[in-house]
Amino acid sequence: MEVTTPDHHAPSEARFRVRAPNSAPRRIRVIALTDDDAEVRRCAERARADVQFVRASELAALLQTEGADAASILRSVDANTSAFNAWLGTPDLVVIAGREGDDAQAGAVAAQAYRSRGVTVSGVVGPSRDELACAGTADLLRPHCTMLILPVSAGYLDDLLAALGA
Repeated sequence: MEVTTPDHHAPSEARFRVRAPNSAPRRIRVIALTDDDAEVRRCAERARADVQFVRASELAALLQTEGADAASILRSVDANTSAFNAWLGTPDLVVIAGREGDDAQAGAVAAQAYRSRGVTVSGVVGPSRDELACAGTADLLRPHCTMLILPVSAGYLDDLLAALGA
């Protein structure tokens, strides 16, 4: 069931309207910024079948993202590349999960590609594991995410997925 926008609402509000009833199962894709995130691994073990977990490093290897920004990488990628489209899949909602100090370049590329397709992208960037880690993970994701969450402690990803029914 498609929800339409009444005439009295501004067109900018229309993009936040419900597109499908809640009874339809969501297809959620969680992108882990690192390969060794214990919280993401724990969530993946408990997740339902409609939640898919992938690693940003897989996309980085596919696109060879080193040293370029998200916009230039997407301009250089043929948008119809089957490998790129296969990696992106067709989720309704994407959650990019990591910690401050993680390399978010491939995550930013994915977020920008999803947003251009009308998919809602949420970023969950927890505090750094290492006090000496460079900041910038959240800053790199911020322009490409619909919502960016900066929890002060671990466990937020699990709570978010549970709230989404995943």
